[in-house]
Amino acid sequence: MKTFTTAKEAYNDKKNKYIGSITFVGPFPSKVEKASRKKILICDPATGPRCVDRIVTNLAHNAFRRPVTRAEVASYLKFVGMAKAHGQSTEQGIQLALEAMLVSPDFLFRIERDQDPVDPGKVHRLSDVELATRLSYFLWSSMPDEELLNLAETNKLHQTAILDAQVKRMMTDKKAAAFADNFAGQWLEVRNLDSITPDPVKFPEWTSELKEDLRTETRMFFQYALSGNRPISEMINARYTFLNESLAKFYGIEGVKGPDFRKVDLTTDQRGGILTQGAVLAVSSYPNRTSPTIRGKYVLSNVLGTPPPPPPPDVPALDVSKVGSDISLRKQLEAHRSNPVCASCHSKMDVLGFGLENYNAIGKWRTMDGKFPVDVGGTMPNGKSFETAAQMRTVLEGNSMPQITRCLTEKVMTYALGRGMQPYDNRTLSQITKTVEADGLHFQTLIYEVVHSLPFQSRRGELVTERKDKTFVKTKEIASK
Repeated sequence: MKTFTTAKEAYNDKKNKYIGSITFVGPFPSKVEKASRKKILICDPATGPRCVDRIVTNLAHNAFRRPVTRAEVASYLKFVGMAKAHGQSTEQGIQLALEAMLVSPDFLFRIERDQDPVDPGKVHRLSDVELATRLSYFLWSSMPDEELLNLAETNKLHQTAILDAQVKRMMTDKKAAAFADNFAGQWLEVRNLDSITPDPVKFPEWTSELKEDLRTETRMFFQYALSGNRPISEMINARYTFLNESLAKFYGIEGVKGPDFRKVDLTTDQRGGILTQGAVLAVSSYPNRTSPTIRGKYVLSNVLGTPPPPPPPDVPALDVSKVGSDISLRKQLEAHRSNPVCASCHSKMDVLGFGLENYNAIGKWRTMDGKFPVDVGGTMPNGKSFETAAQMRTVLEGNSMPQITRCLTEKVMTYALGRGMQPYDNRTLSQITKTVEADGLHFQTLIYEVVHSLPFQSRRGELVTERKDKTFVKTKEIASK
């Protein structure tokens, strides 16, 4: 690239090419009516007030995800009259009414009305319309469609057979990809891919293209597990994944050609399940190196459901300057664990993290860490030993599935309800876990059981107390039921 010493040289059109100006022309009238316009203008506003009423009623019904009253429709028709009084067209008035709907709390919030909002002892079932919205945002991250809303408004949705038919339909709909994106992104923390910055000197292979490939692999893997009703155990040790040519090369897998992702059977034990996917491995590493402690904590928290307590204050940091050259990371962490205060937690975390040390900080397979061979062997707290990363996954699959299933159940329930689990949820979580295990750990069984559960189909009040300053605050409720 040629450099110019002065601005005059840089802007000399005989020596350099540069953008002198940008001109925008348009927008031009479309010869074909847009689909979005057809959805809004369900009849011709020019035909009179009856059509305008239909349009506003339909807009409010869809925006608020429930039936609307005549009084509500009348309040938005006023905006149409207001626009016309100022010389605007009927269509512009409908636009103004729509703008008003889009700033309404009924649009911006998912409102579920409590019959006894300050009494946590009173539990009541959601209305069918509220259930439709809760179900739709759970599986689609969006509003109910016409079929779901029609069933809710005719009070049929709560019937078990009809509800199950809708869940089945929704899980196989393309909009269920939002569940894979949002739930898997939250549970596995792969949404953090956008915020991590691996060291470009140590990891020059890390590019925006690789990041998106890793994200796509995890999303498609999870979506396949849901739509195909795969067993939850495949989350730990599946013998397949989803790859395109570039990601396959990064993983060292041959025979995958082209930019399109497809299901690929794994022929070696280097990969298998979510713990060996690059997206998971990258978000559980430091920018410049792996961390068995972080990865071990990740497995405990997100897979086994037993997060360790916070570290004690004033824990000295590892001297990473010598790792890989003068001492192996394993040896240095072993010295760190000689402190009894640290050892109690690190003995549980580090064994899991070292089981993933064959993968570098961006998820690429390795057998050496600097000049030291990678040592992944260890013994679990339950006494089960392993020598390789594949053996560790087998130990988890064979001995920890009840724990893993319970953890996943809690994560799905938290996502579905939009709140953390409380002691009074334990009975429901235990029952769902038992049902899923008895049915062969199938993924869709977990979804059905969550939808059938009392917490999903019900609401309860929240305990509040009045302070001296006349404000109200929520009081943490301690319950064991």
